[in-house]
Amino acid sequence: MEGLVLLNALVTRLLFFLHSLIGVWRVAVVKKEPRYWYLALLNLLLFLETALTLKFKRGRGYKWFSPAIFVYLINIVPSLWILEVQHGNQYCGSQSEGMSQNTSSKEDFNQTLMSSEQAHGGDSLIETAKVFVNNLSTVCEKDWTLGLHQTFLLMLIIGRWLLPIGGTITRDQLSELLLLFVGTAADILEFTSETLAENTVRNNPSLVYGILCIWTWSMLQFPLDLAGKCLDVFSMKQKITTLDHRL
Repeated sequence: MEGLVLLNALVTRLLFFLHSLIGVWRVAVVKKEPRYWYLALLNLLLFLETALTLKFKRGRGYKWFSPAIFVYLINIVPSLWILEVQHGNQYCGSQSEGMSQNTSSKEDFNQTLMSSEQAHGGDSLIETAKVFVNNLSTVCEKDWTLGLHQTFLLMLIIGRWLLPIGGTITRDQLSELLLLFVGTAADILEFTSETLAENTVRNNPSLVYGILCIWTWSMLQFPLDLAGKCLDVFSMKQKITTLDHRL
C-alpha cells in the first residue's frame, strides 16, 4: 500500500513537471528568446515540495490543501499569462499553406519511420523525435494556447484524483469533489475562452489583464479545496437534519 502511495505521488508530480515544461517551451517558441527558458527553474519548487512530502508525509498530502497543486500553479500560470498576452501576435497561416506544411511534414515523418525501421539505432530515434517536434511546431499558436488551457484544467482534475488522500477525507468525498471540480473547470474554461475571444476585449489590454487576474484567482480553489469545505459543511448539515428527524 505504501508503495502505491509513493508511486501515485511521484507520477502526479512528474505529469505536473512535464506539462509545465511544455508551457515554457511554447513561451520560448512564441517569444523567440532563449531567456524565457529560465521559467523552467520554477520547477525547483516542485522538486523541493516532492522531497519534503516524501520525507515527512510519506507521499501523502493534507486534507484541505494540496502543496503539489499549488506549486504546479506557480509553474504553469506565468507561461499561460505570457501566451495569452501575446495571443494577438501569434500567427496562423492560411489553410492551403497549413495543408502543404502538414503534407510535407507527414512525408518527412513517414520517411524517418522507414529509415528507423531499417536501422535500429539511437540516431534514428533522435531523428524521429526531431521530426515529431517539428510537426507539433506547425500547429497554430492560438490552438496551442487553447490546448494548454484545456490540458491545464484536465491536469488539475487528474492530479487531484491521483494524489494520495491526506487527513480524514474519504474516497466518497473525493469523488464528489472531483465532480465539483469538473463543473468548475468547465465554467472557468468557458469564461476565459469566450471572453478573450472577443476582439473588443483583445484590443483592450486592461480588460485582458483583468480577466487573467480573475482567472488566476479562481485557480486558487483547486489547491485550497474550498469546494470541499463547503461539501463537508453541507454533509454535516445533512447529518444534523437526519438526527432531528429521528428525535
